[in-house]
Amino acid sequence: MAYDYNSQDDRFDVPNPYRVENFFSFCAAITLIAGGLILLLLARDSLSSGSIVAMSPLMIGVAMLIHGLVMGAKAMSRLRFFFGRGEPANMAHNLTTDQVGTTEDANSLKDLLRHSSLVFREPTGPLNGVLYSFFPNLIFSPQYVQTVAQRQFQNGLAFLITLASLMVSLVGTNEETVGWLGLFYFGMALFILLKPIEKGAAGESGLGFKGLVGLILLAILGPVIIPMIANGAIAPHWFPGMGQAVIVMVTSLIAIVLFFRAVLRQSLKAPPQANMAVVQDALTMNSHPKQILDELERRMQDQWVASLPNRRYARLIPEVLPNVQSGSFEGELLEETQPIPNSEIKSMTWRSCFSEPRFQWLGWLNSYGVVMMLIAVVSMVVFAEEFFTEQGVNTQIFGFATLGISMWTLGNFCFRAGNVLWGRFDFLSKLIWVEMKGNYQSAQMDYGNQFTDKIKTQKQVINIESMTLRVWIAEVETVTFGKGAERTILGMRGLKDEAEGLHAHLKDFAQQQSMIVAPTSTVDLQRANSLGVMNQVGKNGREDASGLPSAIADAINKARGESEEQAPRVSADPEEPATKEPVCQQCGPSAQAGMKFCPDCGTRLVTA
Repeated sequence: MAYDYNSQDDRFDVPNPYRVENFFSFCAAITLIAGGLILLLLARDSLSSGSIVAMSPLMIGVAMLIHGLVMGAKAMSRLRFFFGRGEPANMAHNLTTDQVGTTEDANSLKDLLRHSSLVFREPTGPLNGVLYSFFPNLIFSPQYVQTVAQRQFQNGLAFLITLASLMVSLVGTNEETVGWLGLFYFGMALFILLKPIEKGAAGESGLGFKGLVGLILLAILGPVIIPMIANGAIAPHWFPGMGQAVIVMVTSLIAIVLFFRAVLRQSLKAPPQANMAVVQDALTMNSHPKQILDELERRMQDQWVASLPNRRYARLIPEVLPNVQSGSFEGELLEETQPIPNSEIKSMTWRSCFSEPRFQWLGWLNSYGVVMMLIAVVSMVVFAEEFFTEQGVNTQIFGFATLGISMWTLGNFCFRAGNVLWGRFDFLSKLIWVEMKGNYQSAQMDYGNQFTDKIKTQKQVINIESMTLRVWIAEVETVTFGKGAERTILGMRGLKDEAEGLHAHLKDFAQQQSMIVAPTSTVDLQRANSLGVMNQVGKNGREDASGLPSAIADAINKARGESEEQAPRVSADPEEPATKEPVCQQCGPSAQAGMKFCPDCGTRLVTA
């Protein structure tokens, strides 16, 4: 992906949002790498003594070392942050300059503009009903925030009910049953509850009514059913017991609460603004309707943000069928200007992280994750050092391994869940939608006098009466979580003045279209002038040819000179009559000058 740099516009040079998170990631990475190296050294000493059981600390050390290196590499890749070409993501499929058509996502955007309202998915289920009753404005938050909040609410509720079930099950339980109950609850916390949140923000426990009923039944019947299954057997002492199950549940609940608070900080405190500006009018013109679309595209290009092309989501060219006298047409253009980062994005520092409401809980979540990683490393080091002794395998130390794995998983959850929220970006852009619908009639127009004008024009005219022209313009506020992630509309505000200005421009352009063909270039005007002068020269005979080009004027003057030399000269002597009287050969007397027939006998006269 290319990075676009504009020396005249620094609105895209946003501060690095991962600056503080990188610090926490480096702390966790150093902790894991150090723990992995220590485990490898301890495993090496055990392997040198010929113990095959040292493979367990060795594998844990390798996994911890790899995890630390991955976290460090990820943090180093985010030391600099750039917005690449085409970012953030489009809200619909972006058409190329020569593509025509629309998409389903574009139609959804047009419905938002047409209805002047935002669409939010209605939450379902009894648990969501409880959640939205406590946080009613959560419905106006981005869908991603709502989904994560719903899932973490269910995860926290599942841990809370399980913890309550554990406490109830201890009532009236003997020592033999406590061991098995502790193993059961630890396994349930680790594999049923902790596994979903390990996936990060996308994790979901799926508690529901069935899980709720199951946990309640387990709290009541567990102390009775588990001893019956154990049949008097005593749980091994190295199994994780009730104490470790309680530790895992409590620490997990703290992480979920921190993340849940961080998610709620991303939600809106009040209902968003949602209104639209639309201007429509009936337009009459005598030209092809595509000319309005062409002028609109030129206008859009003149108003590109930071010289970056608009995102084109829909384009329909109005068609006028040839050899068809009348018909209907429709055309539209839907574009979004280049989204620019919201001016509220500030450079994040260590101090501002814990003072900014949107990020302070994320800071505490990552801090908690570093602590969990440190506890995991210490537990694993103790396990590796005491696991194999001269007396053999120390099974009593297994509890440190299970605790380390639990804290390791929980710390990973803190970083994976918080990473998405650190990458929140708010953008501002404009949605511009222009649509036209109408009917047309084709006609032919001739201009010029058929008998006197030397130059006449003819044109096929498209007459459009009362075409509907609508212009919709709104400023939209969008949010995305992560580079290249889907954008969600948070609010929109109609721009009435801009819609009226664009509508007036297109209307004025349409009414200025000419329906008469006439020469427009300088060369055409010069040639038309020359033809006019030549017409006058040919009509009047002695017209001055100075208005013509020099070569044509010289040729005309030369032709005039030759014709004058060849013409017979008329005598100017006053005694010699210029003409002779006509004479009738039958009657004899002279007729009057100018007669061609004799007035007496009708015989044709001859000149005497």
